[in-house]
Amino acid sequence: MLLALLTLTAFVTTLASCVSDFRHMRIPNTHVLIVAALFFAAFVVSPESFGAWWEHGAAFVIVLVVTYIMFAVGMIGGGDAKLGAALALWVGLPGLAAYMFYMAIMGGVLGIAALLIRKMKKTNVSPAGSWIAEIQSGKNAVPYGIAITFGAWMALWHKGLIHHILDEIIILIH
Repeated sequence: MLLALLTLTAFVTTLASCVSDFRHMRIPNTHVLIVAALFFAAFVVSPESFGAWWEHGAAFVIVLVVTYIMFAVGMIGGGDAKLGAALALWVGLPGLAAYMFYMAIMGGVLGIAALLIRKMKKTNVSPAGSWIAEIQSGKNAVPYGIAITFGAWMALWHKGLIHHILDEIIILIH
């Protein structure tokens, strides 16, 4: 049950990151640190739910290097890079392909949405600094934290961690 609580807390934290990214185009470092710390706690509580520790460390390093390069060339923000690496801890190497796939799909959806929003009549409803305000001012912006979060949680579903947690909850209830 503790694994379920830790995972739910990580999920809520990533949702808060999505809201922050949408509203301010910024992901707080505290969110990234919480997601990473929750992984370590979850791994200690239930290592059998995750597999080999080195697979999660390797996924973290791979995603950190790739997203750092993307940050350095201006493709994503620093918060996106850090959140991507923290969530890679959760998915590990076995979930990395699914993570990247689902992240790319959602990134594409957000990119298309950005193009459509740019073509819409400008509104004064969006607060300054928000994703919609950035798009309507002519900037190329995507709250990629949303795509990163979607990719990670879909990968965890695909990998079976979410199923495992739901089974534990059902057993506890009965």
